[in-house]
Amino acid sequence: MGSLIDGFGRKIDYLRISVTDRCNLRCLYCMPEAGILHKPHEDILTFEEIIRIVEAGVFLGIDKIRLTGGEPLVREGLVDLVSALSVIKGLKDISLTTNGILLKEYAQALKNAGLKRINVSLDSLKEARYRRISRGGDLKEVIDGIEEAIKAGFTPLKINVLLLGDIEKKEIVDFLRLTIENSLCVRFLELMPVTSFYLQDKFISSAIVMEIAEKIFPIEEIRVFGAGPAEVFKFKHALGSFGFISPMSNKFCSSCNRLRLSSDGILRPCLHSDSKVDLRQPLRQGRDEEEIRQIIEEAVKLKPKEHALDKKKSKTQSDFFMCSIGG
Repeated sequence: MGSLIDGFGRKIDYLRISVTDRCNLRCLYCMPEAGILHKPHEDILTFEEIIRIVEAGVFLGIDKIRLTGGEPLVREGLVDLVSALSVIKGLKDISLTTNGILLKEYAQALKNAGLKRINVSLDSLKEARYRRISRGGDLKEVIDGIEEAIKAGFTPLKINVLLLGDIEKKEIVDFLRLTIENSLCVRFLELMPVTSFYLQDKFISSAIVMEIAEKIFPIEEIRVFGAGPAEVFKFKHALGSFGFISPMSNKFCSSCNRLRLSSDGILRPCLHSDSKVDLRQPLRQGRDEEEIRQIIEEAVKLKPKEHALDKKKSKTQSDFFMCSIGG
C-alpha cells in the first residue's frame, strides 16, 4: 500500500463519497426553496465505478471512507454497496452520514453489511423548528432511527448539529444534556458561508457553546476514534461526549486528510476550492487502474494549503449545493 502526501506534507487517507445528489428533505441551508436540477441518472457513478475508485484509492493509502449524499439512504441498493466495500483489503473504516429519516429501516442491515459508524444530521430537538429547517421533516422518524441504530450496535453514535443563528441557549443545553445518560457524541458545527441562497443573521461560534457547557458540569477533553477535525469533550461521569467542528473560528486545514468524490465522479481535493479532476470519463473510457490512480494523485497535488472562506471575494470560494457534492 502506498501513501498519498500532498504539497504541504499532509497525509491523505480519507475519502468522502457522495452516492447521490437526491434527498428526501429540503433543508433551508443546503438547498434553495425551489430545489435543484438533479443530475441525469446516466451521469451518476454506478456502484461498480465507485468500487473501482475506492480500490485504486486504497492502493494509494486511503483507508477510511464515508458515504454521503444528498441523502445516501435514498440510493437503492446502498446496503449492497457497503457489503462490497467492506471486503476491500486495506480499507479499515466505512462510515455514513444521514439525515436519519430512513435509518430505522436500514440500521441493522447496514451493521450486518459491515458499516462501522454513523453520523446523523439533526439541527433541532424542537418539532416545529426541525420541520421548518428541514422543510417538512418528521423529527420522530429521526429519533426512531437513532434509537434503532444504537440498538443495532452503532455506539457511540454521532449527532451533527449545525449552529444556525436562531438556535436558543436552552436548545443547546438540551443537546448537551443528551450526552450525560446516552452513548452519543453531539458535535456542534459552525456554519460555513458557501451559499448565496441562505445567509443567516447571526454567526454562532463554538466558543459560545463551550461557555454554555462549562456552566452545566465539569468538563474533560478526550480523544475519540474518527473524530476528524473535531475537538471532543465530555462531562465527568457522562456516558457520551460532545465536540466542535470550527472551520471559521479555528481553521483545521493544516491537518486536513480528505478528498471528496461527487456523485457524478468529480474528485475534489478541497470542499471550498474550484480545483477538481474527473474520474467518471476515464472510467467509462476503459482506463486501467494504474491510470485511475494517477488521476487521484493529480487531485492530491491540487489540494490547497487552506480554505479562504474567511476572506471576502475569495477566488476560491464557490457557490454550490451541498446536496450535490456531499458535506
